[in-house]
Amino acid sequence: MPALRFVVPARGDGPSGGDVYDACLARAWQAAHGPVEVLALPGSWPRPGPAEREALRGALGTSGTVVLDGLVGSACPGEVSAAVAAGVRVVLLVHLPLPAELGLPRADADRLAALESRTVHAASAVVTTSRWAAADLTRRYGRTGVLVAKPGAEPAAVAAGSRPPHLLALGALTRVKNHAGLVPALDAVRDLPWQATFAGPGTAQPAVAEHLLRALDTVGLADRVSLPGVVTGDALEGLWQRTDLLLVPSLVETYGLVVTEALAHGVPAVVSAGTGAVEALTGRPEPLPDDAAGTAVPPADPGAWARVLRRWLTDTEQRAAWRAAALARRQHLRTWADTAADLRRGLGPG
Repeated sequence: MPALRFVVPARGDGPSGGDVYDACLARAWQAAHGPVEVLALPGSWPRPGPAEREALRGALGTSGTVVLDGLVGSACPGEVSAAVAAGVRVVLLVHLPLPAELGLPRADADRLAALESRTVHAASAVVTTSRWAAADLTRRYGRTGVLVAKPGAEPAAVAAGSRPPHLLALGALTRVKNHAGLVPALDAVRDLPWQATFAGPGTAQPAVAEHLLRALDTVGLADRVSLPGVVTGDALEGLWQRTDLLLVPSLVETYGLVVTEALAHGVPAVVSAGTGAVEALTGRPEPLPDDAAGTAVPPADPGAWARVLRRWLTDTEQRAAWRAAALARRQHLRTWADTAADLRRGLGPG
């Protein structure tokens, strides 16, 4: 297969799960299947202006195959159609459907959905990160044959944990990640010993980050929940080493790369029911098996989150069982080479 070109968004507010996926997949592809050229395009994606569209047309100008991150390409059906007509194989990589981002005005969400639908059908192939997400794309847009390339996990040291137990929510402070939904749940278990960190950039939706800070201050939890912003490198590894339980309360989650990062450290997780994060936790969509390394809770039910947290914080047998399950799952996590192999098989010859 000729050299592969990855076209991804250039962002300066800290890496998202999608950014990590793109980078790890590109490295794994190059190690196993040949050269990769990564083009990071700056811009106000998915709402590009004329100059950004021109940059995308240039990025799609190749004789080979382009893996196009959906944040850049999903709202640009004309550019994708033209490239495919010119003989370029354009593989659209959808991490999160554009209209799934919460807080969009109805007209904006409908406009983005219409554009993305056209792009999904114009692309040579469409790939996403879980069976749950593939089914969601088919339901939304009617495209069948969506390829699935589940994320891998980097090897990591087993977390030591903390006393009192440390709870971690790792992700951008946005409406869809739903950190604010954890505040009443944590308030309901304030009588128990615990500490928490909500780590991630707050620049994408600053009003959401400000609301979260006010909510924590209102209930008197600002001194028990740390908001360090973007954490990377050694600082992120140190954070994982202190963590005992990952919390993923997202209202929408196509996979949840952070879940596999937790499992790689032997850390169990509580994730949102009805999302792709369940597939990340167990290796398959719902229902959860009895021996899962955690559980799934409706994301909009703080009372259910509080009950799960109270039991985990007070039941040493459950804590031990979840920890053992996480350590067992850690031994069987996919690698990024597996992800690259999935993409290679899906693309076939050419």
